[in-house]
Amino acid sequence: MKIFVINEGTCTRVKLYGMDVIKLFASYMVVFIHVLFYGQIGLAANALARFAVPLFFLVSGFYSYQIPPDKIKKRIPHLLFLLIFSSILYTVYNVLMVMLKEGTPAVAEYFSRYGNIKNLIKLFVFNTPVHTTHLWYLLAALYVYVVFYLTTIWKFHEKLLFAVSVLALLLHIFLGEVLSIFHIEVPIPLLRNFLLLGIPFFGLGMLANKHQDNLRTVPGFVLVISAIVGIVLTLLSRYFFGVHEVHVGSLFILFSLVTIFIKYPNLRYPHVLIAATSCSTYIYIFHPAISGVIRQVYKLIHIDVQASVALQMIHPLIVCIFSTVAAYAMEWLVKKFKKR
Repeated sequence: MKIFVINEGTCTRVKLYGMDVIKLFASYMVVFIHVLFYGQIGLAANALARFAVPLFFLVSGFYSYQIPPDKIKKRIPHLLFLLIFSSILYTVYNVLMVMLKEGTPAVAEYFSRYGNIKNLIKLFVFNTPVHTTHLWYLLAALYVYVVFYLTTIWKFHEKLLFAVSVLALLLHIFLGEVLSIFHIEVPIPLLRNFLLLGIPFFGLGMLANKHQDNLRTVPGFVLVISAIVGIVLTLLSRYFFGVHEVHVGSLFILFSLVTIFIKYPNLRYPHVLIAATSCSTYIYIFHPAISGVIRQVYKLIHIDVQASVALQMIHPLIVCIFSTVAAYAMEWLVKKFKKR
């Protein structure tokens, strides 16, 4: 892995490509959130993978620290494209699945839910799409970049941004994991949105960039201990209090992962892995549809997934492989289109 120093006005930024590697890793963890392994292994993997989406925001914040406002603006149309493209994709996919399972008359009822006021509020206020819940991340990321752009041109003091990020994260943990200890369940849309999940980790990413030199001094054994503590806390929380959008243990796992790639910037990776790092977002977008299509193929060839433990164990891995192929093909098409 190489480090590239990019001069932008008075700001010097260091490009750490290890961040792209852990973002790719996180995209596969998102697959394990939505496509479960068999039994208790699947539940444990689902809980441990909860660091993944916060890491997406964190990496975005890391690369956004002290960049010019014009560069921030250029990221907003890209997110709009991804949001529109994925919304059209899943509308077509869901309509086909409804027709396949329930028949053509059910399509009208499917679309009627789009115009429901309650669902529109969930979408635009809490970033919760009705029919494709995993796409909440794209809308939340769009909101985060708009907020970040406004705070940049209005010259908000970065200490205020960091304070807001930390307070929002503490509020998320309190409303989520802490209240669950007392059997109080807060609705997911109140927690899984740009305000209580996107902004906190985006801000932490900027904070990590600012304090890279301090993070490089963290001893390696501390990172190992932090990772182990994070795994244990997450599994205990999952066992006693159920799954949350972010576990306290997830914070320890995130700290270890991010610090490792900042501390050891010269790690080398296979070329095929580097080539795949550009596919992270499309893996995130495509994997539920890929899983659904594969399950339909199982039915066509008369394979009962529920009757095969082995297939339930490898199905998430199959989804990862085909999602990567589809994402790489999409990246290739987008590059060809841009050249034209």
